[in-house]
Amino acid sequence: MKPYKILCAVLPLCLLPCSCAAEQNDRQAATAAAAEPHNEAERFVTTAREETFRRQDKDGAEISTVYRIPQLTADATDARLINADIAGKFNPLFDAARETAAQNGAPEPNTVDYSAYVNDDVVTIVITGEEQSHAMTYEVYNYNKTTGTRMGNVELLNYLQRNYDDTFQALRKALEADYTSKFNEENYPGDYYYQLDLTLEETAVRQSRLFLNQNGELYAVCTEYADVGSGAFQVLIRC
Repeated sequence: MKPYKILCAVLPLCLLPCSCAAEQNDRQAATAAAAEPHNEAERFVTTAREETFRRQDKDGAEISTVYRIPQLTADATDARLINADIAGKFNPLFDAARETAAQNGAPEPNTVDYSAYVNDDVVTIVITGEEQSHAMTYEVYNYNKTTGTRMGNVELLNYLQRNYDDTFQALRKALEADYTSKFNEENYPGDYYYQLDLTLEETAVRQSRLFLNQNGELYAVCTEYADVGSGAFQVLIRC
């Protein structure tokens, strides 16, 4: 019976290294999982520059301004060109915001941030800027992660198998409905119809930038004109 007693005493000692190894593997797996992107878009789009600029208002309260500038992770030629375009447009704003905040000034735009979506082959980046007036600006980029190519309006509509003319006719109607729901001749007399015509001018509508949102719905960045604020502002319209 003595051998059995010895064996029973040894077994727990043998299990200890195995238990520690299992715990170590679990920790490594958890660390790896935490390092993985939280959504598919994070595999293709990362933050190139990010900073929170702080200043104080006249009463001494702290005001924070966040700037985040994205970049594609792909190394294809078109991906590099998109990244260069983004950097060329937003790095100067980033640097100016840093200098302005250092002097306790209010950066313009007030914030710069982005969202990224993946719909099948299409990676979309939407960069938003909020002006001090609270007006919003948008820059959109569509990239085909399978072919490694940038997608303009034509390429995106071809990919979606949507007719170009029909899409922009539908967009024009949707834009008109949005405009007339916010502005009318009674509240904005004078050049109301002139501003409406500017908004719905065919060339301007066709220059609207198309993109897919997080649900794969087709949207456009359009410009509306009115005698309010700066006189022109960007809006998002579903096609």
